[in-house]
Amino acid sequence: MRAPVVSGVILVAAVLLLAGCTAPPAPEPEPDWGLSQVADPLPLEQLAAFSGVVMLNTDADCTGTLVDTGVPDGPAWVLTNGHCAGDLGRFDQQTTIGAAGVGHAVFLRAAGNLDATYSRDVVEVGYSTMRFTDTALVRLEGTLGELQALGLRAVPIADDEPAPGDEVVNVGVPVQHLDEDDRVLRRGECTLGEQQTLIEGSWTWFGAWANDCPGIVQGSSGSPLLRLASDGTPEAIVAVINTTTAGASRDIGGPCFLQQPCEMHDGEARLVVDTSYAQSVAGIGRCLDAATGELTFGEGCPLPRGDVWVEFGGGPFRGGDLPDGVGRLPRVSLIGEEAGTVRTALVPFGDGRACLDPETYAGAEQHDLPQAGERWEVVGLELPVTLPEVEGRYHLCAVRGEAYDRAAAVLFEVDRTPPRYPASAEVLRGDDGSVFVQPHFNPPEIGSVRFTWGPKGEVDCTDTAAFEDFLIVPVAIAPDELPATYCLYGMDFAGNPSEVTVIDIPRS
Repeated sequence: MRAPVVSGVILVAAVLLLAGCTAPPAPEPEPDWGLSQVADPLPLEQLAAFSGVVMLNTDADCTGTLVDTGVPDGPAWVLTNGHCAGDLGRFDQQTTIGAAGVGHAVFLRAAGNLDATYSRDVVEVGYSTMRFTDTALVRLEGTLGELQALGLRAVPIADDEPAPGDEVVNVGVPVQHLDEDDRVLRRGECTLGEQQTLIEGSWTWFGAWANDCPGIVQGSSGSPLLRLASDGTPEAIVAVINTTTAGASRDIGGPCFLQQPCEMHDGEARLVVDTSYAQSVAGIGRCLDAATGELTFGEGCPLPRGDVWVEFGGGPFRGGDLPDGVGRLPRVSLIGEEAGTVRTALVPFGDGRACLDPETYAGAEQHDLPQAGERWEVVGLELPVTLPEVEGRYHLCAVRGEAYDRAAAVLFEVDRTPPRYPASAEVLRGDDGSVFVQPHFNPPEIGSVRFTWGPKGEVDCTDTAAFEDFLIVPVAIAPDELPATYCLYGMDFAGNPSEVTVIDIPRS
């Protein structure tokens, strides 16, 4: 429910009065998660200056920033990540423009001010994508001027990129590991590193700023990196946080998987520990009309747009036309924002930009490209993909007509290395002496498991052709079937098998 409208004088006065109150008791110290350890709450005396930073509840728990477009009677835009605006549920490579919005933005969510927050509904996703950038602009109900009249401070988007070594401030509303009342605006001091090309899961992002911002956990997505004026107030948004390696376990899964982004250097993936990344936003203000504040994508607008989308495809395989760990063949299904023709080419990752180069498609065959249908209705052009047998990352490039700047880049990995973790399982005993065996998963390194079992001394653990797929239900072994031997091996997402693990289970 949206809060009632109150005057800007009352709103800011209430904040300043609360700043003089006794601070709430300090929370219990959080575990030491390195750079992901929660940052300190934003002091109440700074809330007015940073009042444009919102807790954004849309398709995820995120953060966003009210954008100063210079047009008070124009739309009220909030800048955030694409994965905060629904892109995790859309087609890969899709660009969304002018879709219905859901959720709300909560202003003034600061420690000591939880009874005086202010909400506005999200009514439109003006722009959103995870193709080459993880960026979105969502529109709130009402106008920018209405919010500014309440004393809320919008922040302009920087025209130019910052520089490595610049000092910036991150303000966001992290939620992971925090109780409801501790999910408040928190401030962290940061230094920018170099801009990087990143991969994470199926996504490729260009120009992401490495940084050492503290407290980047779930909920921090979309939070701004702010350049401050000499008086300590926000001068411009220079980037928005979208991912981190801070706090990631070094013992679970593998690099470049979800929540473990990798930098790409000369086609090689490198996970850099305790590093966060923020999407470049420089120049996005030029995408908003100076007279109306509406999205226009005019000259100089840097927001990428794609018109070839992907129903399925990409991921890790062993090369050639071998299936992955769950039996899927390397294939891709392509659809268009509009119907047309498409050409494809498979290229080494390189700098990640080959799909935008006309030379990539020289001599490529043309195929009919159908128009996108409903999200879960597969209607696309399905093509087999024969991968090299050389380990590395590759892009399956797809261009509609001559629109090279809107081409798709579907990320494949060739992985021929066995899992670095052995297969394992937990053996539990029931009160009646029966045994339940539950294999462990550790994606992407152990993404699927095959097993067999039988009386001890009678089961052949070397005959892996006789193994069956483990689905969900653990094996139940009755007391009169003990002692027994349980054999299992795991496969990574690409389909590389581990060694067989043998578990002897005694009678008691």
